[in-house]
Amino acid sequence: MLTRKIKLWDINAHITCRLCSGYLIDATTVTECLHTFCRSCLVKYLEENNTCPTCRIVIHQS
Repeated sequence: MLTRKIKLWDINAHITCRLCSGYLIDATTVTECLHTFCRSCLVKYLEENNTCPTCRIVIHQS
């Protein structure tokens, strides 16, 4: 069995919320653009906005 160690630094950008800068908690992905955020961060952000915080594409709430 081949084992490979991965450094946290290498995947940090993929497991960090861009809204709170912390590690993703209950990760939620915007289906229109596939950007991911903490669920609570995204819900709070969408109370006043209707675009993705990263790319500004319009999010259709469902």
